[in-house]
Amino acid sequence: MSDDQGNAAGYLGWFFFGTVLGAAAALLLAPRTGQETRELLTQQSGEVAKKAGEFAAEAQGRAGEWLDKSRELFEEQTQRLLSAFEAGKDAMREEIRKGSTPPRA
Repeated sequence: MSDDQGNAAGYLGWFFFGTVLGAAAALLLAPRTGQETRELLTQQSGEVAKKAGEFAAEAQGRAGEWLDKSRELFEEQTQRLLSAFEAGKDAMREEIRKGSTPPRA
């Protein structure tokens, strides 16, 4: 499942890259003066940088959530394993105690 999410994120990244590249090409080939084109590129690059920062912050938040969930799952599994280990030790002690007691006649 995470592989599918990784592929989707990769495709989305390439889509945005193509969008930005196409927009830049359109701006460079548009019939505007050099000054107008530079101003427009500067303005749009600032917007793209802002959106990229927002996307990165969102991705970081999701990664933090996944890390927290993974940590919780790990702690639960560790507790289960320790409980099972203790139950096994107790059962072994009980069997040893039963075996060392001489049978009553």
